[in-house]
Amino acid sequence: MKFPAWRTYGVAIVAGAAAALAMPPLFWLPLAVAGIVIFVHQWDTAPTSRAAFLRGLAWGWGHFAVGSYWMVEAFFVPPADFAWLGPPAVAGLAVVLGFFPAMTAGVAHWLVLRWPHLGGRYRRVVMLAVLWTATEWLRGHIFTGFAWNPLGHVWAFATPLLQSASVVGVYGLGTLTFIILAAPAVGWRAAGMALGVIGVAGAAGLSVMPPPDIGPDGPVIRIVQPNVSQSEKMVASDRAAQFQKLIELSRRPGFDRLAAVVWPETAVPFVIEPGSAALPAMAQAAPPNGYVLGGMPRGDGARDGGVWNSILMIDAGGVIRAHYDKVHLVPFGEYIPWHKEFPPISGAIGRGSFEVGTSFVTLALPGLPSFSPTICYEAIFPGAVTGPGERPRWLVNVTNDAWFGTSSGPYQHLTSARLRTIEEGLPMIRAANTGVSAVIDAYGRLLASLDMEQQGIVDHALPPPRAATPYSRWGDWTLLALLAVLGLLTGVKRRN
Repeated sequence: MKFPAWRTYGVAIVAGAAAALAMPPLFWLPLAVAGIVIFVHQWDTAPTSRAAFLRGLAWGWGHFAVGSYWMVEAFFVPPADFAWLGPPAVAGLAVVLGFFPAMTAGVAHWLVLRWPHLGGRYRRVVMLAVLWTATEWLRGHIFTGFAWNPLGHVWAFATPLLQSASVVGVYGLGTLTFIILAAPAVGWRAAGMALGVIGVAGAAGLSVMPPPDIGPDGPVIRIVQPNVSQSEKMVASDRAAQFQKLIELSRRPGFDRLAAVVWPETAVPFVIEPGSAALPAMAQAAPPNGYVLGGMPRGDGARDGGVWNSILMIDAGGVIRAHYDKVHLVPFGEYIPWHKEFPPISGAIGRGSFEVGTSFVTLALPGLPSFSPTICYEAIFPGAVTGPGERPRWLVNVTNDAWFGTSSGPYQHLTSARLRTIEEGLPMIRAANTGVSAVIDAYGRLLASLDMEQQGIVDHALPPPRAATPYSRWGDWTLLALLAVLGLLTGVKRRN
């Protein structure tokens, strides 16, 4: 039965939107199965490669419109001068992101037309999975990248099922996920095999995960979650009280035994420059033999100098012992592209830009194991959370997700952070302004956390790292090896 084109595209949109509901925090996995199966069916029945591309575009628009709806929240933070732009901006971004699954469908259809032997039931799913991964990887890199909600995140409700990311990264996990979710499109036997694979993967994941309390106790770290809404942060008259609250939370009982106190991104609501009068006050938050690792805007003191989104490491004497400037800024959120070449652009949009940091770093401070810091958005990028040189012993991520309220955005962001710990085999201390702050071990487990809109502290011994993982050693080369093997299996002709 042939349906009208509008109905076909409508089904594609609904299927893509349904698949997005399998992402954190809902994890409605059956909807991911239905969404991917419909994607495969619509690709398989497309009369032309152009039709396959357009169906993939419709699917992608529905998927990313629902999966990225949380961005609208930022437009409504007071004074909300551009609130009216929120819905069309997210809808437009979903169209752009929809081009990636569209390319998967269009290119796959063209390949089957050119090489008909690729059209077998099993091969077509494997080929689609390989192309899906290629375009998902491209989405995470092109035009500075947007590696949000890769398909492998649908398993984040069951940490053992995430462990293969330590070998092939989250993109490789997405390859295997696509094949599993699409299995019913091949037949019930394939669906049964997919269930078996899930069971084996879960058992294998459990086998490599020691109990969470096993391992040497590291230094005790305190995470401070001030829970200041973004609208409050924008009020200049409230900033002194917010600053004092940070100090008070940092110095709560147990302060003297700490090695470090970690504040969220832009926790200090004003620019800190060399010799700033605020440094002695911030020193009060540094333990006697430790440091405060605080997210704050950093200036260089020059008359027309720039401002960086930074983490400053300050000791109990008020000395800045090290700093990290954010490298991967959010386009239009933290910087305006070409703002220096075309100053009127920044003026028209009504905001300036942070400067870009020089590079990722690995820092070693007396009394602390070496660590690599990241700020907010940077935690979503696989293979880009550690500095050059010797492998660090832990990761720090500071973030301010208050822009997005209690939407799904902060939970999806947390899932990305968990995947980075699995890929790198390193624990993470994550401080978020309004949540979710967490201590994450090297297997992606939350050992302690503060949920959304809670004010408080978390004190926890730093979990141990695991041995260097294949992905931490070789990065996306392991992904390329997986795709090459699957590609060869797809391309081999069967003998008559």
